[in-house]
Amino acid sequence: MTRKKGKTSGIPRTKAEWVSMIISIVLLAGVVGVVIALWLSSSKEPARFRIDRRATRNEVGHYYLPITVTNEGDATGAQVTVEGRLRGSGNEQTSATTFDFIPAHSSVEGVLIFDTEPTSAELRVVGYQQP
Repeated sequence: MTRKKGKTSGIPRTKAEWVSMIISIVLLAGVVGVVIALWLSSSKEPARFRIDRRATRNEVGHYYLPITVTNEGDATGAQVTVEGRLRGSGNEQTSATTFDFIPAHSSVEGVLIFDTEPTSAELRVVGYQQP
């Protein structure tokens, strides 16, 4: 009696084996579908920053202006430099701080320090690098 290689024993599969195979196929199809959907929907919008200021505090003759910088883009910004410029009464004052990294869709906090009340300070991101 000869048997062909690779042939199963001829025992029919049980219901449990069919159910587990169907569940496995459905789960695998779901994973593949999610990967394809993420691949197709990924956008590469560059880093885009928003600066929010909070309440100023005065300590020992200096004004501390807490800020929150939010990266609303899809890319990470590195060495993000924020500058605050205060104009008035004939002189101009600037304060700057640099954040090492601001990942996509996240926020970081920092403080700008001025010698005069910074309520009217103009805040902007002056530069960043693409890591």
